[in-house]
Amino acid sequence: MGEEKIKVFLVEDNPSEFVLIKEMLTKLKDYSLEVEGAASLNESIEKLQNRKVDVVLLDLNLPDSKGEDTFLKLYQRFPQLPVVVLTGFDDEELAVKVVRQGAQDYLVKGRVDAYLTVKAISYAIERKRIEEALRKARDELELRVKERTAELVRVNEYLKQEVEERKRKEKELRITYIKLKEVQQQLIRSAKMEAVGALASGVAHEVKNPLAIILQGIEYLSKKIETDDENIKYTLKYMEEAVVRADTIVKGLLDFSRISKLNIGKYNINSLIENCLLLMKHQFDRHHIQVVKELGGNIPEVDIDKSKIEQVFINIFMNAVHAMPEGGKLTIRSYVKSLNKDTLPLQFEEKEKFNLDEEVVIVEIEDTGSGIPQELLNKVFDPFFTTKRTKGGTGLGLSIVRSIMDMHNGFIDIKNKSSGGVIVTLIFKKEGGKYGEEKDTHSR
Repeated sequence: MGEEKIKVFLVEDNPSEFVLIKEMLTKLKDYSLEVEGAASLNESIEKLQNRKVDVVLLDLNLPDSKGEDTFLKLYQRFPQLPVVVLTGFDDEELAVKVVRQGAQDYLVKGRVDAYLTVKAISYAIERKRIEEALRKARDELELRVKERTAELVRVNEYLKQEVEERKRKEKELRITYIKLKEVQQQLIRSAKMEAVGALASGVAHEVKNPLAIILQGIEYLSKKIETDDENIKYTLKYMEEAVVRADTIVKGLLDFSRISKLNIGKYNINSLIENCLLLMKHQFDRHHIQVVKELGGNIPEVDIDKSKIEQVFINIFMNAVHAMPEGGKLTIRSYVKSLNKDTLPLQFEEKEKFNLDEEVVIVEIEDTGSGIPQELLNKVFDPFFTTKRTKGGTGLGLSIVRSIMDMHNGFIDIKNKSSGGVIVTLIFKKEGGKYGEEKDTHSR
């Protein structure tokens, strides 16, 4: 074993056995062992606190502790020390149990000699050394795993933040792109409306006077020509109807080119709706259309041009009548609501007009007609677009309606209902703010 002595701590309460075991170990020629000890568990614990030993030989049955508890109490205080249990003939089962709980080995008194005891001591020391090395390696590995895990968590969190930041920037880019497209479309539409308005005004003025002269000529001829020829009468009648239809188109063009002038006053929107419904009563009765009014109470007055908003309602009501030639139901509702991002799918330019949580007056007009073909929905506000060309439609009605709503800093939206028919949504600001180019203020 070399010159370095193995320090053995013997815990044995029987003095004669203590002396016997000590002499057996210290007199070996090939081994150098130093033996000291104690006769009780408490004494052992006290001495081991201040001594450096290599191994403990422990008798389980001591004056102050018996059986398994003797080992457990010592092991809990000094887990780094290798322990070899000494037991009697009848305690071998207990000794095996203690070994399973952490003791390095056990020796049965009376069955071992000096060399077997030394071998058990040497093996106990070596096993404990290996156990401690493994424990240390395990602890180091667990620490490295913990540190690596923490590092991976940090890296993962960083990557997660990078991904979130990238998603946020991509979303911002998409929103910016959508806004740019919407602004581009708004600018194109504004330029187109301006060009169409200028063209409409020029054409209307150039055509209106000749039409008036032609109409006067037809009326003059109708009075002066006395004939029984029905062909002549029908020809003059068809000419008059054609001129009247052309004059209607001219008036529409003039209306389209003059919508920049507003005569603003405070009006109750429900009263305007009632007046327009009264004007349309004959058309509703003629086409068997049931009118359902769901007008909210306490609707505040809004800043509007009365005649132009009446024009908006009349135009929408007339479109509903055309959509229900065989009858149907027209529902008009009004209410006040605070706007939020989910209230309505407002386009960019409309969102710029309204503030979050702003209270607005909303009017919804629903019909039970056939609806609008989906592919044509985005064209209904285009000037001169109409599906009623053969019925005398000019395609200017909804263009004028939208322009009027734009001049009021309002909003109009037209959609098909899943149940059939169309719903038109109008949004009015409670306080109108900035209006068209010319504004006269009146109070009603």
